[in-house]
Formats: sequence, structure tokens, C-alpha cells
Amino acid sequence: MPYAWGGRVVFVDLTREKVVIRPLDMNEAKLFLGGRGLNSYRLFKLIRPGIDPLSPDNVVLLAPGVLSGTVLPMCSRTHITTLSPLTGILGDGNAGGDFAAQLKFAGYDQIVITGRASRPKYLWIEDDNVELRDASDLWGLTTSRTVDYLRDVHGDDISVACIGPAGEHLVRFATVIIDKYHSGARGSGAVLGSKNLKAIAVRGTKGVEVANPDEFYELAKEDEEYFKKNEFVQKVYKVIGTHYGLLAWYPGWKYYEKYLGPDDLPKGLRPQDFAEYEVGRTQCYGCPIACKDIYRLPRWGEFGVASEYESIFALGANNGVTDTEAILKMEHMADEYGMDTITLGDTLALARLLYEKGIITNEDTGGIPLRWGDAETQIELIRMIAYREGFGNKLAEGYRNFAKLIGEEALKYCYDVKGLNRGWYYVDFLNGIFTLAHATSTRGADHLRGRSWAYWENDRYLDPNLPELLLKHGLPDYRKDPVGALIVSERACVIADCLGRCKGSINTWVQAVPLVWKYPLWGGVAKLLTLATGIRFTEEDIVDIADRVYLIEMAFNIRQGIKKKHYEVKFPPEIADSPRVKEGIKKHWEMVNEYLRRRGCDVETTYPRREVLEKLGIGWVADEIEGKVFPEWDGPPLWPLDKYPRGGRS
Repeated sequence: MPYAWGGRVVFVDLTREKVVIRPLDMNEAKLFLGGRGLNSYRLFKLIRPGIDPLSPDNVVLLAPGVLSGTVLPMCSRTHITTLSPLTGILGDGNAGGDFAAQLKFAGYDQIVITGRASRPKYLWIEDDNVELRDASDLWGLTTSRTVDYLRDVHGDDISVACIGPAGEHLVRFATVIIDKYHSGARGSGAVLGSKNLKAIAVRGTKGVEVANPDEFYELAKEDEEYFKKNEFVQKVYKVIGTHYGLLAWYPGWKYYEKYLGPDDLPKGLRPQDFAEYEVGRTQCYGCPIACKDIYRLPRWGEFGVASEYESIFALGANNGVTDTEAILKMEHMADEYGMDTITLGDTLALARLLYEKGIITNEDTGGIPLRWGDAETQIELIRMIAYREGFGNKLAEGYRNFAKLIGEEALKYCYDVKGLNRGWYYVDFLNGIFTLAHATSTRGADHLRGRSWAYWENDRYLDPNLPELLLKHGLPDYRKDPVGALIVSERACVIADCLGRCKGSINTWVQAVPLVWKYPLWGGVAKLLTLATGIRFTEEDIVDIADRVYLIEMAFNIRQGIKKKHYEVKFPPEIADSPRVKEGIKKHWEMVNEYLRRRGCDVETTYPRREVLEKLGIGWVADEIEGKVFPEWDGPPLWPLDKYPRGGRS
């Protein structure tokens, strides 16, 4: 049995209702570690180009990080990966809770789900016992009721990853929810729904053994003490969690009409407004911070957990909604139905804008007026989306797919990159980091692939000396070298996702990369991996692992039809021809070219060069893409709207 790793992989063939447990290939483990690395590798191996993400040919992969389940704090993340039915490219998400630790305690490093069951099933894992069980009584239940049902059957000490009604109805941005309120996103819930797999429940009792427990413990304790003693963590981060972003991250207002500074926040969208509903705090496995709140909803007689900045921005500010309790209710509904709140909110906001401009009318919406700030209607639309009822059936296609249904005029206001929604930004903002990071992200426009780390966004508040330390030890200064800063920061995010480490609800180097404050940049990670696994890892090895994962993800997307043109960034049509935007677009493409060169890719085709792949030990990837031309990407294949499951119990 290897140290740190569980040493086994569960293969689930739903079509044949067969479960096979195989040893973890240690060569693969050394190359990709765990979590995102193992998942991206296996996705590339198992997925044929051009399949329908909602067909039985797709796979769903769940993997804890290599350090999940150890005493190193904040390694609670489970990586969930699939071919996204929302974007048609790599679709992965990263969720907290207890699932990663429980899976490692049971002795597993990955779950590989293929095929399609003929009737609803759930997967039960208890140490060496892994079996498929009937889930007919679970089908139709919300995520929390599913968790409660399975805990009634198996005990309160289990962890559950499951889908809600949105996944069952193949809402393209349906997510996998872990332990009631941790979301995996990018459409993995719809894929499990298409496979008739309702849930995975796990109990592990074996623990995780490391090679040098005493030394590993000492480093892990140092890491934990840093957060316990840090004043910013204790007075801000631990107190308001991601609500800090309302004061620091400029949420979009009315579909990015403008961005709200801390002095622009209307009543209802301020941190203190949400604090009125808070009744407690909670945390993921092994976390000393407890950034998540527990809130009450007096109007509905309910309780919810973990109101996040992104949800408040997308469901609230970006839709012009300032009713605090209604925003909390909407986030709670999204968790219960199993939907990604960012895509949900941005799709609703886009629909409102199109309605305001007359691009869609009451005829399209079924008579539902889409007015800014109308919380009551938005709550009903969220329910309709989950069950694909009425106008909700179109919105359930998600952001860019919804715009495609409406037509070319709608697509002009669709600010996606590779099918994933995000806001628009002038290229000269922060020297182009925002636009470049969204363009290069391997899952589409995203804020958790390297953007915040490229300009040490929040680390300066944790410790004013941290930026200087980072810059001194290998992080390029984004003010002089934005491309270099982003590449190094993308590596940080890959490594965090492979370790199973939380990147921090306020996105910091010190949380994503353990001990970076003491052994910058990769020294702490190398020490921890060496002590945990008994295998010597160097800082150079850490960089190679990160680049190996990123390039295999780029190659996967190339096979899905991603071309250089898809690295574009979009702007509102009203300003698209302005001199500032045209100059910004020119700068953006210059940065993209430089990025591709420094990543070791062909500047015109974006293909990673063979010699680079061979140096990283994955030359076989070149065999899969070199000299081949793939059909150009235009999102996932969409079904006729009447072919989806619709309606059902609430």
C-alpha cells in the first residue's frame, strides 16, 4: 500500500451494473498526484472527441487530492471532472465538505463512472465494500433530502455527493452537491442525471498513512498555526468569509452595466445586511477557519448554509435584486435543486437584458415579465428552470446555449469564453490579467484558474510583506510581466487542485500553496509531498506536474475543437468599435501569442509542441493531436427542447 495515496481506483460501469476495484498505477500517481491531475489525465484517455456530453459515452470522475485526509489543514476538496454539457469542453469543479477525506479513509484515489443505468441507482462505498443500490425512492428528492435519506439508511457519519431535480432534468449547469451545500459545477450534475446515478455515499474507517508522520505533522501544524494567528484571517476572513468580496471585488450590477465599489453597494447587498440572518458558522473537513455561514430565512421558515459572494453577486446584484433574504433563499434553492449559482444568475441577468432591449418578449417568456430587481419572479423562474417548465426550459440550457436559442442578437451580449460565462473587462484593467486569465483558462472564463494569484489580490492584506516575498522567489510582477505572472499562478491553482487543498474563499497564495509564506514558491509543497509519500519531490518536479496537467487539459480541448479564435474576449456591442476596445483587443492577442509561446505551444494552432510534451513524460499526447484537424467547437450539441425530462415533484 503506498503512503499518502489510498492506492485504489473504483471503476463503475452503470450499463452493466458492474463495479471493479483496481490498484492505482503509481507511475500515473507520480506524474499527476491526485484530484484534478488524475482526473484530467483519465478524461483525456477515456473520452473520444465529438461525443454528446449527455450520452452514455461520457464519464464522470471524482478524486480527492493526494493530501486529502491527512493532518494538513484545508485539504478537503474533491475534484469532479467530466465533458461539460454546458460548454462542450473540459468541465471540472472542486467541492469541499467531508467527501474527499472519507473516500481516502476508505482507501480510494478516484471514482470512474461510465455508461448509463437502466433505472436510478446510487453507489455505496464502505471501505472494501463498493456496490450499486436502487435509488428509485431517491429520484425526485432535493439534495438535502437525499443526504438525510441516505444518512437514515447508513448512519450520520457518511458523506454524500448527489444531484437534485436539476440534474435529473438535465439542466446543463446542474451541479453535484456534496454534503448539502458544496458545489462541483460545470454541468456534472446533468451528466450524472443522464446516467441515472443519483448519489454516491461513502464511509471510510482506515485513515491515511504517511511515510514520515512526525515531520509531516510538524509542518502541517505550522501551516495551521499561520492561519490561527493571522489577524486578517481571524478578524475578517473568519468573520464574514466570502462576503468580504462585496467590499473588495466590485460585483456586477444589472448584467455588468457597471461594477459596484464598496461605497456603491445599495442597502441589502452589504455584508452587514447578510450578517443579520446569520446564526452560526461551519467549515469543511480539517479547516481551522470556518468561512461558511449558517443563515435563517424567517420568511420561509428555513435554514441555509454557506451564502457565498459569487452567489450574492450573480443572483442578487447582477439581477438588480437587493432583497437580502430573497437572495439567500435563491442560493438555498440552487443548492437544493443542484444548480451552479453563477451560471444560473448570469443566465437570468442576460435574459433580463434581452427582455429590456426587446430581443425577447412576453411571447418568448410565456407572459412572464423580466424586470430588474423582481425577486419574486426570479424565485419562481429558478424553480421552473430546475424542472424545465415553460420558459425555464430554455433558461435551463445555460448562458451561451440559451443565447444561441434566441439568435445572433442575443449572442452579441453573451460575454462567454469557450462557453463559460463571466463578465467583461477592459483589457487595460490590471495590465490585462483578467482578460488573459479568462481566455487561457482550460474550462472557459473563470476566476479560479490563476487570475487572483497573478496579482496577489488578497495576500497583501494577510501580510504586507507577502507580495515582496512572492516576487522575490519566482512570481513575476504582473505590472511588468503579466503573462509570466499568470502562468506561474495557473501552476499554483493546478497544484492546489492536485493536493486537494482549498484555494481559499478569498483566493490567496498562502491557502492554495501550503507553507508558501515560509518556503516560497514550491518548497513547502515539495517538502510535504516528500514526507507524506516517501518519494522525493523537488520544486522542479512540482512545476513539471503543474505544466503536465495544464497541457493535457489544453490538448483535451483541442480535440473538442477549440481553436485560437476561441481565446477571444467579448465586449458589449455598444462599445465594441471604440478606440479603447480595439486597442485593448490588439494588446490581448499579443498577450495570447506570448502566453502560447511560453507555454510551449504553437502560436497559430495552440497545439502543445511534441518536444515539450516529451520532456514532461507525456509524449503520447502529441500522437493524439499532432497533424490532426478537429471539427471547430461551437458549444455542446443541443437537444430539441421537448426531448428533455420535464416537470416532476418538488
